[in-house]
Amino acid sequence: MIRGLRALPLLLLLAACGTAPASFQGAERLVAHADDLAEQGRVQEAYHAYERVVREYPTDPAAASALYGLGRLQAAPASPLRSYRAAHATFSRLLAEYPQSRWEREARAWRAVLGDLLAREEESTRLRAQIERLRRTDLDLERRP
Repeated sequence: MIRGLRALPLLLLLAACGTAPASFQGAERLVAHADDLAEQGRVQEAYHAYERVVREYPTDPAAASALYGLGRLQAAPASPLRSYRAAHATFSRLLAEYPQSRWEREARAWRAVLGDLLAREEESTRLRAQIERLRRTDLDLERRP
């Protein structure tokens, strides 16, 4: 009986060293599931799974992967969730909250490209408005006797 009690701490130590905490395993599995959903085109479900990881496991390294997945969903041209501004914010958040993550380089690249795209969209909107003002001015000048 005493031998069994002496072995108990050793068994507990071995069991603890051999596995990751359950919450970390859950976060990684959830990100993998979200990745699968995104690949299958089940974008809304993937979005909610990524969001769940970020919300429920903020200290887990998998949260950085979840943010990266969210950003990709938001940046995908064919995605119903497409929002370049939201994707830019998501990649910025990833860099701010997880600066040493494995996604750091790619998140920086995405953020730079999306920043340029957003700047071009704003410029395009400004130029369209200017063209419309010039068109109206031209029509007004043509109507004058």
